Amino acid sequence: MIRQLIYLPKYQWHITAYYSVSCYWTEEIMEELYRLGAGEDVLESAYRNIASCTLDTGLCFSNGAMRESLLVIAKTSSAAEFFNSFEHEYQHLKGHISTTLGFEPNGEEVAYMSGELAREIFPKIRHLLCDCCRHKRPHLL
Repeated sequence: MIRQLIYLPKYQWHITAYYSVSCYWTEEIMEELYRLGAGEDVLESAYRNIASCTLDTGLCFSNGAMRESLLVIAKTSSAAEFFNSFEHEYQHLKGHISTTLGFEPNGEEVAYMSGELAREIFPKIRHLLCDCCRHKRPHLL
């Protein structure tokens, strides 16, 4: 499991991200959701999701008033599935931030914010985006 703490100073937004999460981390993630003020329905759904140890899932929760988000990507069956799960939850994350800050959904500010966030995240997840890297095999052309 990889944990990353991200701060976007321009937007005064904190993100706690967990990548390649197994059910071992369920309690820690639940505590983070509780701290962020997640409601009972979100907590129950998140618990079922993470505690099930199901591959290729994730979740994203944000508290706009706190300007904080939680991004969770479970262990995945392949690099393509990691990218799929990541992109799905990343889309939610960008939407939460954009809605809270009043950005035009298709505007430049969303694109700049997304790029800044991607630049922060990439070093932590790059090895998860390649099946050879995930299995520590040499790259095959």
